[in-house]
Amino acid sequence: SGKSYVAAVFSSFGVPCINSDEVVHELYSEKNPCTSRIAELFGPSVIDEKYSVNRRTLAEIVFSDRNKLELLNRTVHPFVTEKCMQEAHKYEKKGCPLLVIEAPQLFESGLDSECDCIVSVCADAELRKARIVSRDGISSSDAEKRLSNQHDDVFFRGRSDFVIENGPGSDVRGQVMKIITSLLESDDTSL
Repeated sequence: SGKSYVAAVFSSFGVPCINSDEVVHELYSEKNPCTSRIAELFGPSVIDEKYSVNRRTLAEIVFSDRNKLELLNRTVHPFVTEKCMQEAHKYEKKGCPLLVIEAPQLFESGLDSECDCIVSVCADAELRKARIVSRDGISSSDAEKRLSNQHDDVFFRGRSDFVIENGPGSDVRGQVMKIITSLLESDDTSL
């Protein structure tokens, strides 16, 4: 839907962003309790010689079996949430009035309960599929598998304080600026 682009726009206005996907990449890059548990659950083929998670192999396993995807999420989410909150507290101690946590699994992880405000990014399903194919270098059918494991726009719209429309011709910068202004003018100044 364009979460990373929207996070970059927030960042361009001086709002710091924590990217939960980058937190996952950090966790997956070395031997730690998270990668050890993933190896136990999904087998040695998902771990390379440096004890990093082979994301492509793991994706092939979990995106073809909803139960395995849910197991992976239940395993990884607590580690990611803990790291994101550690980073958020650093910004809070610095007196930062706004902070974005970019999290594709915000609700599934329970991280939404730590947020004062939810901003969702919505885009047409075909556009989202095209973006996944382009970004990840996967087939259209693999992108459809991933999308079938995600919530639809109705889910996000019903759980969000703000929705950013990110389709052709959308004024994303203007939408972000309105959100920032609204939050800074309200008593609730945290994202």
